[in-house]
Amino acid sequence: MPNIREVARYSKVSIATVSRVLNGSENVSSETRKKVLKAVKELNYRPAFSFKENNSTILNTIGVLIPDIRGYHYSDIVMAIDEYAYSKGFNVMLALPKWEVDIEQQVLEQYFRRKVDGVILGELFGGGELIRRFEKSGVPIVVVDFVVDEINFDVVNVDNVAGGYLAMKFLYDHGHRKILFIPGPEMSPAASDRERGIRKFLHRVSSKKDLEIFFANSRGYNSEDGWKGVKEHLRAHDLNFTAIFAVNDWTAIGAIDALKDEGVRLPDDVSIIGFDDAPFAQYTNPRLTTIIQPRTEMGRVATQLLIERISEKSQGLPKNVILPTKIVERESVRDIRKGELK
Repeated sequence: MPNIREVARYSKVSIATVSRVLNGSENVSSETRKKVLKAVKELNYRPAFSFKENNSTILNTIGVLIPDIRGYHYSDIVMAIDEYAYSKGFNVMLALPKWEVDIEQQVLEQYFRRKVDGVILGELFGGGELIRRFEKSGVPIVVVDFVVDEINFDVVNVDNVAGGYLAMKFLYDHGHRKILFIPGPEMSPAASDRERGIRKFLHRVSSKKDLEIFFANSRGYNSEDGWKGVKEHLRAHDLNFTAIFAVNDWTAIGAIDALKDEGVRLPDDVSIIGFDDAPFAQYTNPRLTTIIQPRTEMGRVATQLLIERISEKSQGLPKNVILPTKIVERESVRDIRKGELK
């Protein structure tokens, strides 16, 4: 196994310079950084780390940073990551910062010091600055379910814009012209993209003056957000909508509960569409029409891309993979043009 001295000698720089490159330091020229990283790859150098006073090297380990695994969305993605990684001989080191930026930074620092082979990042609320150190040190990164402005690494996303557009079009095509939207958290890129899909549809039908979209005041991904959003809107405006688009299926569940509390019949009086196709969606009453997210495929594709980068089977420009969404029709949307259920 080569050591840091051999890397320094091979790349014709000092040991201190090699150390700065591997630690993601800013005080290294881009030309020197490329030279050192090339030496690291060609010599197959694996830096050791110190943990609990024992020096060792972690081989074939992927660090995974996901905001939370409560519910079904991220847990499905993580299970797919773990299954694919295991099939290729990689271990998975999972961390759950729970949307706390400070914890995100601490986790990434730990991953860096432990010299993991690569990192998969879910929605990162601290932004791109947190991962620049990995980029500079040459550690492969794949971002999953998180929109980034500058594509400097592989990215795997669902087309949330198209999903939001599809939901609105589906309601519109079924005769609904007064629609309440329950939005997600402002800090969530996925939620923002679903809103962009709504606005895209509004732009398309801007010539039709009969369409109105109301935005609920309550924002979030949880059932209580859906319940609160519907309750507050009904108190302020009464029942001035015929359909609801909920940012995800959990908020749809809360919205359904709030409507039933108020004696509103579903889908006779109000139709509802969700987003995700959660495992419980086909067991609600009425069964929930929703937008399918391919969560398992997201995790599998992200892991495949990362392992290809680690093993150097994939080189060149970063890949931006966008997986399609589609509607699964059940019973919660009524076609008010015909009186039929869809």
